[in-house]
Amino acid sequence: MTVTTDCQIKPAALIHQEPPISADNCADGRPDTDSETYRQAYGRINGVVVVGETLAHHHFRRLARAIPADGAELLRLGQMEGNHARQLSECARNLGVRPDIRLAKQLFAPLHQLFRQCDERGDIPGCVVIQCLIVECFAVAAYRNYLPVADAFARPITAAVLEDESEHLDYGEVWLKQRFAAVQAAVSAICLQALPTTLGILRALVDDMRVIGMDPYELVASFGEGFQHSLETIGFGSSEAARLLRRAMTA
Repeated sequence: MTVTTDCQIKPAALIHQEPPISADNCADGRPDTDSETYRQAYGRINGVVVVGETLAHHHFRRLARAIPADGAELLRLGQMEGNHARQLSECARNLGVRPDIRLAKQLFAPLHQLFRQCDERGDIPGCVVIQCLIVECFAVAAYRNYLPVADAFARPITAAVLEDESEHLDYGEVWLKQRFAAVQAAVSAICLQALPTTLGILRALVDDMRVIGMDPYELVASFGEGFQHSLETIGFGSSEAARLLRRAMTA
């Protein structure tokens, strides 16, 4: 995978932090899951994962009320997100680590507030973009990046969750594609608001990701590539999608 998206955004410019923190490694070069450095970093990252999945559960329930024709399907997707939160909490418990829920709620607060604002003013496309495109693309990129360095207990759980998140992303793409002419402007507007907020969560965890063996540059590149693909899938031309992504991710 390259470390630039199709719109030539350099991930290093988006998430640069100094100085990087190195992982404590075992003899085989893998992160030492028993080290205190790893445990603290894992607790912060797992907290973000658990809170993100919990909020996704609530978001899908709100979408079920807003889109009653798809209510049963959206409630099913929301239930899956709730299950993910419990399963991923077990990954932390298996390591004897407590997720940093307080920090995670602080990091997610701006994005969750944007979703609530869209919901309150009846901006259903905005809600769908936030949860079904932005959050799901971010989750897919994050779980793919984590999977190669996951511990033996977390690996099958992460793989199963990753498969589910792809299904959730598909729902959002189909819904928006069917209404693209009517929702194009709303999609562009919410992207410009929500994508910088999402990158803020990533920036806060750059050092922690490195400690547990993840590559934040690869993650942001994967996220950008996946999100641009989603924009093109719902109806944007490739150049238009690239420009929108560049504007949003460098805002």
